[in-house]
Amino acid sequence: MVLVVVVGMGVVVIDEILVRLDLRDAVRTSALSHAWRDLWKSLSVLSLSFPLGTHPSVVDSVLLRYIGPRVSLFDIYVDDASAGRVDDWLLALSCCRVESIHMRCRLRSVYYFNLHSSIFSFADLASLRLQRCNIPSLPIGFAGFPALQELDLKFVHFLAHGENQLEAIIRRSPLLHALYMSNVFIPLGCPHSVIEAPNLRSLTIYSHDDYDWRIGELPCLEDANIQVDILPTVDDVEMPYTLPFTFYNLKNLKLYLDFTQMQHILFMFTLLRSCHNLEKLEIELILSKARLLRTLYVDKCPDHFDDPLVDLLKCRRASAQARVLFEGLVQQY
Repeated sequence: MVLVVVVGMGVVVIDEILVRLDLRDAVRTSALSHAWRDLWKSLSVLSLSFPLGTHPSVVDSVLLRYIGPRVSLFDIYVDDASAGRVDDWLLALSCCRVESIHMRCRLRSVYYFNLHSSIFSFADLASLRLQRCNIPSLPIGFAGFPALQELDLKFVHFLAHGENQLEAIIRRSPLLHALYMSNVFIPLGCPHSVIEAPNLRSLTIYSHDDYDWRIGELPCLEDANIQVDILPTVDDVEMPYTLPFTFYNLKNLKLYLDFTQMQHILFMFTLLRSCHNLEKLEIELILSKARLLRTLYVDKCPDHFDDPLVDLLKCRRASAQARVLFEGLVQQY
């Protein structure tokens, strides 16, 4: 009786059932009856997640057989066995509307794998996360990612003139609201790139070197976390009192600064004068980097200052003579 009811279901109802199942369970429904055989191949949408260790043939068996219109997620762990197959998988996916592509890596034979230029053909992408790959050159007439909202780049390598590529990708993603860049490598000698996005709300940059980035207008920015370990020393350059634009919506700012460099300190004040509505500010590396520091004064301490006090006491100090004084408190540490 159950089998008769199942077989008699309409195509729309069956599709609604299968798209809610895990992919493996959806494939197994082929055993229910002849009518259900291979229905998963033409589902209205698939969500594909392949964990670390998935054999490339498993990915092939799904991507090369799916003829439906839409993939909501393609999430894969790229390893040495699968790195050479990524090009074919992207080409297969380019026949569908793909909303999210997430690629993580665990490679031993090479540090980066080459990403196929078809990555720029996914106009419906809302989320793109890439790790340990070489970004190809932008195709001629690249229209951008009109639906992209999240861009996450970790240990990504841009080619020559790659910095302009990065700027072009950001500029041509008008809906981008979250940008995360960790150890994004750009060849030396490339012209500087402007990070400018009208709807960006969250910006995170972790980098060992400064690649001459420029922060342009980010009118919707609410949260910023910037850590650049090595900044160039610039002499005879007068720091402006304020930036030519204001971060009206920026409420949370976290900076990693070297307080042994006057230019870095002046830049901090220039930036803060342009953040009128800042509610939370974190600045690290005062105690841990300033080798000649003797005294750090903290004024306007709130009545309940126990937790920050503990953090300061635990913080490693580059200067053995460094003391921390709190205005209104008798103690010094």
